[in-house]
Amino acid sequence: MINQWTKKYTYALIGVIVATLIIYGISYFSIINPMQAEIDTMDMKVSMYENQITKSAISENKPNEEFSSVSLQVPTEKSPDDVLVNLENIASTANVTINYIGSNINVSEIQQEDEETKKLSENIYSLDATAANLGDINVFLSKVLESERLMIIDTINIQQDEDQVFLTISFKTYYTG
Repeated sequence: MINQWTKKYTYALIGVIVATLIIYGISYFSIINPMQAEIDTMDMKVSMYENQITKSAISENKPNEEFSSVSLQVPTEKSPDDVLVNLENIASTANVTINYIGSNINVSEIQQEDEETKKLSENIYSLDATAANLGDINVFLSKVLESERLMIIDTINIQQDEDQVFLTISFKTYYTG
């Protein structure tokens, strides 16, 4: 049988070997290499999540400073009067005129786990205001976010005219009770 081996068979064998190597190369770069990269990114994500879990386990033993400062900003009563007075003081220092303030009914109650179960309720307000320039609106918004009461702004709509700037926001205040 070796006597019958010709150049034609040799070229065919070399062609099959080259074709096999080409198919392996294509499959390596299109299948194996991307999967290896995906495995590497998954390993990085897993190690990142493990680090976050260990950090959160360590921080659970210590009182969280951010939580204590936020808990000071959440009163025990709804007190919309305090919200209105606070907004009026902020508006007067920022040279902003409040045209409308409206309040919606409490939308949801969030359960919070402590020694005793407390309900964190929210109240949604909408506000329309005007100012002479955009800088006054920016000062007003930054003071709202830094106020003594926790206020989270949901939507902001700012329209600037030649003479004045119009602001429409909706925000949430929280209280326990």
